[in-house]
Amino acid sequence: MSQPISDSRFYMWRTLFAVAHADDIVTDEEVEFMAHVLEDVDFTDEQTDILKDDITNPKNVELMFQGVTDLNDRIAFFDFARDLVWVDGDFGTQEQSVMIKLQQEHMKRVNVDDMMGQVSLQLEEEKPVERPYGASHSDTSSRGFYGVLKKFYRKFTGN
Repeated sequence: MSQPISDSRFYMWRTLFAVAHADDIVTDEEVEFMAHVLEDVDFTDEQTDILKDDITNPKNVELMFQGVTDLNDRIAFFDFARDLVWVDGDFGTQEQSVMIKLQQEHMKRVNVDDMMGQVSLQLEEEKPVERPYGASHSDTSSRGFYGVLKKFYRKFTGN
């Protein structure tokens, strides 16, 4: 196992599993999504047991989301949640309602100044690069905006 999953990241996954139950129907696609998470993420045995229980026994989504304390985990949650709610091809009214509540809760807890500070620090790390005539973004993808996005992605995934 590489690095242990933080409590905040663990609650991010628990919240996602709870979202799968939001419409009182857990589809085969949603179960497959959750099974892939259990296979792909290095959870402890105890965390795996808790998540397996979360698959079969719905938990309170808002209560689970309160455990997602890290800003980056909350941002990642919404990215994963978007995929999860659309995995069955139907973003139902109950799922929409839950996601709106969570988005509102997230916005209450976001410190915009801190978030902007993180973004500006990441952008300051980038050095302007002179591109040779005809060079495309793919030629310089490790620099500039796309480089920042790659770093941001790698921070979440560890890749």
